[in-house]
Amino acid sequence: MKNQIILFLVVTLLIGITGCKEKDGEKPFVFTGKSFLDLVTNSIKGDEKNKKTLEGLITFDAALSSFNKIEIDSVEINNSNYYTLLLENQNPVYNLFAIVDKDLNLILKDESLNGYLNLNFKKSGSRIFAVISESFNSKDVIELNRVSYYSLEQYSSELVFRQFIKIKTPSKEAEQVISVISDTAIVTNIFYPASKTSKTSKDIFRFDVAHNNYSSEINLFDSLVVKEVRSLTIATKNPQITNAESIYRFLNGNFENQKEVNTLISSNDYEIKLDSTWKNLDNISISNFVKSKTEGIKYLSAKLGASVSLFAITNSDSAENYFVEPLKNKEKYKSEVRFSDKLIDNKNIYQLFEFSCPTKKILMILETPKSTYELNKNEYEEIIKTFMVKC
Repeated sequence: MKNQIILFLVVTLLIGITGCKEKDGEKPFVFTGKSFLDLVTNSIKGDEKNKKTLEGLITFDAALSSFNKIEIDSVEINNSNYYTLLLENQNPVYNLFAIVDKDLNLILKDESLNGYLNLNFKKSGSRIFAVISESFNSKDVIELNRVSYYSLEQYSSELVFRQFIKIKTPSKEAEQVISVISDTAIVTNIFYPASKTSKTSKDIFRFDVAHNNYSSEINLFDSLVVKEVRSLTIATKNPQITNAESIYRFLNGNFENQKEVNTLISSNDYEIKLDSTWKNLDNISISNFVKSKTEGIKYLSAKLGASVSLFAITNSDSAENYFVEPLKNKEKYKSEVRFSDKLIDNKNIYQLFEFSCPTKKILMILETPKSTYELNKNEYEEIIKTFMVKC
């Protein structure tokens, strides 16, 4: 009996030692900044396993050598670590900013950044911000700087403020300096260094709890930038990515002289399914829910009392530069689409959309009567789901 007990103990000990050795030999995956960088780099190189791990994050194909920078950083939010990814590519179509948690859940993704990018973090009041600065040219001779503030929360982060902060043309120069940041407002001062006068202006962006962003009623500086860019008509030497033809020239190094950026929209740019009760009007001025008037196409239905307004922007641009409301939601129908929450007044329901494909973006404003919205809801949803941008 004693020998049996000893034999049992020896066997148990050997099993325990073997089990420990097996466990010691295992190397569990530990998510760190370096492992995240490796995943991103290998995914860009085309490794299918890594691409699947980062599903939803890297959704394009671009050569690793085309990236100016691939930067990983970490930030602590409510005692939890999160990781940021900043991609800067020679072609701004592939610029990207994203935030993930330790389980690789995507907290934020922004593909609307342009030019040369820099990231830093700021704390103000109870908020932590990721701040991205962009530097790029428009029409070759206009130097632009833009800044984006993303409010960082434990389970979700959002773009809450985006503004141009500098413009320099051959004849003019202006800067917008952020002087105050708080939970309730951002205050800016606007200077004109090239001016012989000491003229300055002030703008206040108040935090809108309903839409979770800072917005201004006058939006002085963005309006100034849009006006200056549109007023300058020149032949450009550097590529302007506006359509399939121009992106082809950019990627293949054929930089022939081009005319000013053309974002005029035509019915050849998209497919929209509307019945015969809808009538279209070309070259219509669009002013509702946009920061400044723009030209586009409008479809009207006398039967429904509804309208659909459309206008085009370049692929490297963002709807937030035009719409007064943020596009917080995203879906994939016939085209990639970002859209706002429903905006409701006494009579109507409005919704703003950005449809995109690899070479262009089309913005849509849907306006419907509040009293009959539910009755015709399915028809409105079908318009959105079947709308397609042609590339």
